[in-house]
Amino acid sequence: MAMFDSLKDTLNKGVAAVSVKSETLVESSRIKSTISNAQKRMIGEMNELGAKFYNSWKAGQASVEAFSAEFASIQSIEQEIAELNARLEQIKAEEDKILGAAPKPSAPAAGSVFCSNCGKALPAGSRFCDGCGSPVT
Repeated sequence: MAMFDSLKDTLNKGVAAVSVKSETLVESSRIKSTISNAQKRMIGEMNELGAKFYNSWKAGQASVEAFSAEFASIQSIEQEIAELNARLEQIKAEEDKILGAAPKPSAPAAGSVFCSNCGKALPAGSRFCDGCGSPVT
C-alpha cells in the first residue's frame, strides 16, 4: 500500500508542477507580448520625435523645451517596460519558490539604470545593455 501512496504523491506533485508551469508560461507570454508592443510604440514615438525635431531644426526653431511632452511619453513607455520586466522576474521567482528551485535576486541594485530599448535593469555606469546590446543613454 505504501508503494501506491508514494506513486500517488509523485503523480500529484507532477500534476501540480505542470499546472504551475503552464500558468507561468501563459502569464509570461502575455507580458512579453505587452513588452513587445510597448517597444514598438516607443520606437514609433522616437521616430516621430526625430522627424519633428529635424523639421524644427531645419526651420531654425529647434528647442528642447518644445519636445518635453514627447520626451515624457517615451520615458513613460520605458518605465512601463521596466515594470513589465520586473513582473516577469517576479513570476519566475514565484514559480521557483512553488516548485522548490533556488531563488535568484530580482530587485535591481540601488543606482541601477534601465535599457531604453528592452527595459532591462543594468548596473549604474553601464555603457551597453547586456540583454540586447543597445548603447545605454
